[in-house]
Amino acid sequence: MSTKAEYRDGVFAPLQEVKEPTPGEVYEVFSEGELQRLAADVPWLRVSERSFEFWENEEDDVYDSL
Repeated sequence: MSTKAEYRDGVFAPLQEVKEPTPGEVYEVFSEGELQRLAADVPWLRVSERSFEFWENEEDDVYDSL
């Protein structure tokens, strides 16, 4: 979930409706700069996944449950 929030009177207030909010649940709000940085990192992370494909084999499946 992504929503914009405004800091007002010591509280972050969402600027749009939050669908089905859960009372007591903690929501994390990111700044525009953080969202841009995270979006820029995604392609790099996907490329790096290929370097670990050699671990995906039947012999190493036993370690998946540790």
